[in-house]
Amino acid sequence: MKLFIALLVGASLYFIQLFLYKRYWDRGLTVDIGFTEPVVREGDEDRLIEVIYNDKALPLPVVQIKFEITRTFLFANRRNSAVTDRYYRNDHYSILPHQKITRTYSFKCTKRGYYRMNGMDVICKDLFLSGMMLKSLTHEAAVCVLPGRLEGLAYEPKVRMLIGRITDRIRQNEDPFEFSGIREYQSYDPMNRINWKSSASKGMLMVNKFDSSFSMKVTLCLNMECHIRWHEEEFMEEQIRIASTLAHEFIDRNIPVSLVSNGEDSVTKAPVFVEAGADKGHLRNMDIMLARIDAKNPGRDFVPMLEETVRNDRTRNTEYIIISNYRKKDLVEAYNGMKNRGLGVSWIIAEYQSADPLIMNTGDEDITKWTVRHV
Repeated sequence: MKLFIALLVGASLYFIQLFLYKRYWDRGLTVDIGFTEPVVREGDEDRLIEVIYNDKALPLPVVQIKFEITRTFLFANRRNSAVTDRYYRNDHYSILPHQKITRTYSFKCTKRGYYRMNGMDVICKDLFLSGMMLKSLTHEAAVCVLPGRLEGLAYEPKVRMLIGRITDRIRQNEDPFEFSGIREYQSYDPMNRINWKSSASKGMLMVNKFDSSFSMKVTLCLNMECHIRWHEEEFMEEQIRIASTLAHEFIDRNIPVSLVSNGEDSVTKAPVFVEAGADKGHLRNMDIMLARIDAKNPGRDFVPMLEETVRNDRTRNTEYIIISNYRKKDLVEAYNGMKNRGLGVSWIIAEYQSADPLIMNTGDEDITKWTVRHV
């Protein structure tokens, strides 16, 4: 009789607690996953933060948090995780009543892109670890990884000449009566621009800035089509780094830069376009747009887009820089047509050291080959 009563009491306790967990396990339970820095640069480190809060009197003996994100994030701690086509994580927690748990995981961002975590699964078990309750949560968290910068690009002789030529054109047309401020001295500034009074007060060389007497800008024309479908991704990623580096170089010299590309924005699904600008906020916005390019899906053919861009440009004082591994007949003809019309246009071809773009044999000083390293 006592054994029967004990079994009855035990069964009653089991079913009561099972009822309570099934009904109340997720009440007052919040799970938040975010990132310390929502915008980082390729090669930088970031941290993923998990916060779980059980705001009720019912303890949760086992809680599992499952989510997935891009495999390009290299986590220092790989316990409770698996990497295949994606990075899959499965963390376990035991949470007391009204307890908050925070865990932080460091990772390295190895590739440019806009990465989202759209949701997670939360699994809970009762006190006897028999019943299993599951809830899928919609949770928005994202990291924008900006493209890396190519330190050697600005020192490539032809690229250095290109930057110097455009900078000289701006400087020659500056209006000495249109004073626009003071900034820190750069290596390309002439000595007669130094503001000695400001330099003495700041403890560093400062120069006067003047507005140009005519409106001029640089338009980066980024082609996400490849000449041959072989190691295509490496060329596309390097071209995006070239665009980011050139934008930085020109904006650092207060030269407005715009961007057009047939690459598709992974968020808006529209071809990438950024109006001209020359401040740090504009540079960051341009880097974000470059980060969001879907390299696998060009939105439209590049040559018609390039011709439309030139046709709609009303300033007539634009220096065009084509960044394209693709170099077939239609683009060569469009490039030569721009030159024949007297437009300022240059072409940077991203290619391997062993490859010899035939177009380079023309002797055109405005065409530059940038060597891409094998990854």
